[in-house]
Amino acid sequence: MWFEAEVSPVVGRPVPRTYRVPALFRDLLSVFGRMPSLISIWIGGRLPRALREKVIVAVSQANACRMCEHAHTRMALEAGVTDAELAALENMDSGVLDRRTWLALAFARERVRTDFAPIDGEESHRTLVSELGLQTIRDVEDLARAMTVANRIANTLNALPDRMRGQAVPESRLADELLINVLFLPGAWLGTLIAALRQRKSPFSVWRQARG
Repeated sequence: MWFEAEVSPVVGRPVPRTYRVPALFRDLLSVFGRMPSLISIWIGGRLPRALREKVIVAVSQANACRMCEHAHTRMALEAGVTDAELAALENMDSGVLDRRTWLALAFARERVRTDFAPIDGEESHRTLVSELGLQTIRDVEDLARAMTVANRIANTLNALPDRMRGQAVPESRLADELLINVLFLPGAWLGTLIAALRQRKSPFSVWRQARG
């Protein structure tokens, strides 16, 4: 089953997943349709905060989004996630993560890996439902989809300065990088300013740290 194979260590980090504009708008429409569920997850607390942040970090790692991983690693620590648990996330260390958390994270990573293709393998899905519950599975799916959109936008924002330094991201196109920077860079800087106020640091320091 896929969740048994997931235990093998990750070899290297994946290439940052970026967006082409048509795919971006398609995925944004999908996420907007999930807003009631996402509000219940974030504001209503339907998914425990610590688990939510672990899922977000795991998804950000799968999408190779250094900005989101950096920001949500801090949030995970604030939510009570331990350093040992954070260290265990990337390689899915079942000796550190409890089985329920491990299954939720493995499911989220697998959904990212398959680009949220229709689920096949009824036996493994029934096992997940019996151990996690259908609502938790749906919440993890919705959270993984929303964070994948955020990850890929952030990666596309980063791809433009990377290109200017002669380190273009494979399969990322200049036209998409320019348009997505025009649309989303102001929002990214607003988020950076908020993070800088919380951390009592310079916004430029927080931006450089997140991109590194």
